[in-house]
Amino acid sequence: MSADNMGVVAATLDKYGEEDFITVLVRYGLFVGAIFQFVCISAAVLMSGNDSQDTIEDESRLIDEPAQGNGNAARRLHKIRKLEKKKRR
Repeated sequence: MSADNMGVVAATLDKYGEEDFITVLVRYGLFVGAIFQFVCISAAVLMSGNDSQDTIEDESRLIDEPAQGNGNAARRLHKIRKLEKKKRR
């Protein structure tokens, strides 16, 4: 095969032809979107581990404190106990 003949064969193997600007933009946009999703999911997973310990300590502190004459505090304590009872089921 000659060099000219190889160029024709290589050109016919390309199924879609040359890429236009929109195709390149979409391709790189998908890459950026995938990286962004990975970062967001990683942050959610890593940060959720730290929050759970603080939340458990706060809930136990609220439950151990007696309700002090304030109706809102008693209502909040009742709500927390009700949620914990629901969690145990």
